[in-house]
Amino acid sequence: MFYGWRMVGVAFYAHLVASGLGFYGLPRLLVPLAEEFSDGQRAGIAMLGAAMSLAGMIFGPLVGRALTRFPLKTVMPFGVAVFALGFLAASRATSLWHLVAVYATTVPIAVGALSSIGANALVGNWFDRQRPMAIGVSQFGLSISGAVATFFISWTLSQGGWRGTYLWFAGIALVSAPLLWFAITDRPSQRGLRPDGVTDEEVGPPPAEPPSLTFAGAMRDRNLWLIGMCSGIVFSGTTGLVQNAHAFTTDAGYTDPQADTMLAVISIGAALGKLLFGWLGVRFGERPAFWIAIVGQMLAMLLLPIARDTLPVLLAAGAIFGLALGGVMPAMAALLARIYGPAGFGPAMGYMAPMLIPFQMIGAPLAAAVNDWTGSYDLAIYGFSLSCIVAAALLVPLQIPQRRA
Repeated sequence: MFYGWRMVGVAFYAHLVASGLGFYGLPRLLVPLAEEFSDGQRAGIAMLGAAMSLAGMIFGPLVGRALTRFPLKTVMPFGVAVFALGFLAASRATSLWHLVAVYATTVPIAVGALSSIGANALVGNWFDRQRPMAIGVSQFGLSISGAVATFFISWTLSQGGWRGTYLWFAGIALVSAPLLWFAITDRPSQRGLRPDGVTDEEVGPPPAEPPSLTFAGAMRDRNLWLIGMCSGIVFSGTTGLVQNAHAFTTDAGYTDPQADTMLAVISIGAALGKLLFGWLGVRFGERPAFWIAIVGQMLAMLLLPIARDTLPVLLAAGAIFGLALGGVMPAMAALLARIYGPAGFGPAMGYMAPMLIPFQMIGAPLAAAVNDWTGSYDLAIYGFSLSCIVAAALLVPLQIPQRRA
């Protein structure tokens, strides 16, 4: 078996830890944290996700730049160690601003170094032709973490409340740091290999790498802006809906276990979507796969409020949403890797963070605020759905290099 698939397994685990603790933890903790710190009002707690996203505007480019100076073998374990420190501090929080400080400092550093930039860069280094599928398989961990985290957090909440949950988070992160350090090999050349496992006789001399991407160059690059704005609009809707999915389901009259099932269905659908859209990216190209994911997300969002009154139909709508959600991240990452090459992929992911964050940070608090004002999430969901039309249009003028045979 090509050694690169082992690195896909490492990236799978990195996504599982980063997403399960840093992203899917918040929707399950939304209600208990709101009861503890904001008299049951959810908009204030939803601002934790916004604080994490806003801080990503600063830390994303720094992590991307770090990948031009330090190996992934150092950056990724450092990120998960920062996770451990942050969640240990969160377990001792006595006011909301303590949690805001954690989610605005340690969490975005950790998620960037470990997952959104680090794990994707690792897979991008090891694959070329099969890159969309490899990224999709690795990001299976990103999505399946939702199912794992939801039920795991329900158990930890029953055992030790939200403080005990954060202590569990810190312990998992602490154990993961040495595991990643021993497992990571940055590039195939370090083992005398080529991307995809091909030989020199099969493909000839390696292609020239695109010029090194600087921050100033990135800010002038039309492709990066188009992908960043498109992805930001899509992520605004997905973040807003996922972070409020548990509350949306319980507001419809269902129990906590049924709402847990809804989150699990979304995350399982997203996990399967990684594989489906990874295959679509290899078969039809990265941009068509991205378009299909955006359209699927738009249709699923339109269906959710209609399906609310019948649990099996609601779960089916959640599964469709999850399937489309799963395709967005691998399609975006594969597009960046195609345009900027393995060496420029990590910096491009980091430099794009300031473009993504203004969109991404408003999704969850906006949906929560709309619910607080109107008593329903419907208006926010319809708005997120219609914004997908703009996102899809932004991909039309992209200039994408041709694939190698």
